[in-house]
Amino acid sequence: MKNKKIGTFVCLICIVFAELFSGCTKIEKGFISPYQQYAVSTFTVTRGRTSSSYSLINDGSSIPMHIKWTHIYDSTGKIVDDIFSNKYPVGTWTAAYDAKNDVTYAAIMAKRTVTDMPPIVVNEFNGTITANEGTLNLPLGSYTMDLQVTNDAGTVQLKKIMHINIVDGQSVGISPDPGAFSLSLLNAGTAGGAGALGGANNGVMFNGNNNPFVVYSVTRFADTPNIFIVKVTDKNGVPFNPKAGEIAKRPNSGLNPNPPFLQNLQDYAPDTFNPTDTSMNLKYPLVPFPINSLGNGYNMYYRIPTKYVQIDSTKAWSSNSAGNFYKGSSDPHYLGVYTNDKFDYAVRIPLRIYVPGSYELNIKILDATHR
Repeated sequence: MKNKKIGTFVCLICIVFAELFSGCTKIEKGFISPYQQYAVSTFTVTRGRTSSSYSLINDGSSIPMHIKWTHIYDSTGKIVDDIFSNKYPVGTWTAAYDAKNDVTYAAIMAKRTVTDMPPIVVNEFNGTITANEGTLNLPLGSYTMDLQVTNDAGTVQLKKIMHINIVDGQSVGISPDPGAFSLSLLNAGTAGGAGALGGANNGVMFNGNNNPFVVYSVTRFADTPNIFIVKVTDKNGVPFNPKAGEIAKRPNSGLNPNPPFLQNLQDYAPDTFNPTDTSMNLKYPLVPFPINSLGNGYNMYYRIPTKYVQIDSTKAWSSNSAGNFYKGSSDPHYLGVYTNDKFDYAVRIPLRIYVPGSYELNIKILDATHR
């Protein structure tokens, strides 16, 4: 009987405590920190290019979170939300890109569509800031951004948490981004370097930035369509004729190389590449283009067969300063000309397109004369 009373008493105590704690204890819904930040507080956007910032460091805030920008200010402190709220047509993927199979313009475009969206977008889940090609429409300058972060614990305003610099950059990467021009001699009709016959370093005339033998210019002449034109001329401005084989693929080295030729524009645009009497033309589907490298970075390899070119012989030119170009027979490096019909002229052209549009790339080779 005594044990029964003790058991009843214990049960009553448990009930009292349960009622007490159920009435006084509040279950927290989470936590939201007012000290969230980015690892890097400045995001530089090159107009027309796709780029992303780091994600927001949430300082232990509960997830899921909903993040959005609320205001953007220019360098004077003026709110310029309207500029960044405007929507522009932007190319987007509708399916996953397959680098092995999506090699033609048609295959890539089958997985692409155009969506109207703001030029700068904040990922609502992790705060990553992404810029797209619509930034071509933004004024250059320095801006700051406010964010609003909401979760089950509440809402915080993160004032001027990110500085955004809108700058101009290369629409087409040539030199030094994504590479450098390289010019060399090949034994005529072969993949082999000219070696001692063509000078030191296996016949390489110059390989690197500030190439003294190359003057080039890139002109963006229209917003649409996405086309690219490459013209290669001799020192007198006479164009080499790709349609007639005066600009040809460069053979790969080795006994049985696979592929037999080094990568070039035709490999990146197999169904839109079109050689003409004066240029190599192609239509490209998106930027950046090429999407992926086929090997050796984003370099396009060509040769000018010996029967179409006479080549100046020069002393070794191992380095050069910007703006210092070869001056032909009056240059102190000049040694004369190589005997005709011995050497093909090999040209490596670095190339990657970052901003959509219509372009013409003109390349003048200062130590080559059209025959």
